[in-house]
Amino acid sequence: MKSIVAIQDEIRTIFASFQTPDDKWKYLLTLAREHEGMNPSLKEEKFLVVGCASRMFLVPELKDGLLFFHMDTEVGADNPLISRGLGALALKFYNGQKPQDILATNPAFFQEIGLNVGLSPTRANGFASLLKQIYLYAKVFSALAVRG
Repeated sequence: MKSIVAIQDEIRTIFASFQTPDDKWKYLLTLAREHEGMNPSLKEEKFLVVGCASRMFLVPELKDGLLFFHMDTEVGADNPLISRGLGALALKFYNGQKPQDILATNPAFFQEIGLNVGLSPTRANGFASLLKQIYLYAKVFSALAVRG
């Protein structure tokens, strides 16, 4: 598994290659369409990301000391592809990492690459809520690891 720093470098390179602001949105839409989603049986209310305008589910799973996330949004007439793309980008970044490594990274990275520019306040709040939930799960699993 790649380190978070290596993934940051890759994502920086991708975002630096964009010629227009629209390229960022096209990339997020591509991530959204490529994201496999999750088993519908995991879509329980307790896994809803609170503060996200669209119904987004985030389910954590610890395997061999690494934290994995299953994420999906509700589909339908108002399929939230940008929200789903933001979630897929976050998973690209955090999936398969040690909880302690997640906690050691600064989520401001997403602002550094300009991801916050052009997001509606609702989507920006939803993305912040998603990151907050990821960090909360990392705190819980990190604390459990310390306890043994």
